[in-house]
Amino acid sequence: MTDHPDLDTLFRRHAGDLAGYLKRQLPCPHLAEDLCQDVFLRVGQQPPCEALEQPRAYLFRIARNLLIDHQRRRRTRPAGQPLDDPELCLACPRACPERDADRALCRRALDAALAGLPPRQRQALTWHRLEGLTQAEIGRRLGVSERMAGRYVAQAIAHCRDRLQAAA
Repeated sequence: MTDHPDLDTLFRRHAGDLAGYLKRQLPCPHLAEDLCQDVFLRVGQQPPCEALEQPRAYLFRIARNLLIDHQRRRRTRPAGQPLDDPELCLACPRACPERDADRALCRRALDAALAGLPPRQRQALTWHRLEGLTQAEIGRRLGVSERMAGRYVAQAIAHCRDRLQAAA
């Protein structure tokens, strides 16, 4: 029987070579270091083996098996996305109750602001914002000048902005 080294001695003797081997096999040096540590964790979890004649070969066999396991998991698992990927959306598909409440309050304030507008300003704003009419088209429909139609729209926007800011 030969003198068998303990786990600390094995680590000091073979960790550098084992990590180098794993780094050559894997694209990520951090993963290689993790697997190297896993090798020694596996050895430490095993009962002491008195018949371990070639500890270096034994460590490299464990490393090779861990590499095979890792490659199998990568093939069966879908590729992950980096966490900073803008396509990665973690939002709930349902609306948030707080957001819904805020929108409802904003909608009520906007409805109140629109209701407080004189009819011509409300109509000019509606045609401008919802139907995309030009000031000239609005002026023709209301029977006023293009400049006056522009004023109606501007006054309506200012009125709504003031009411919404007051409501907030």
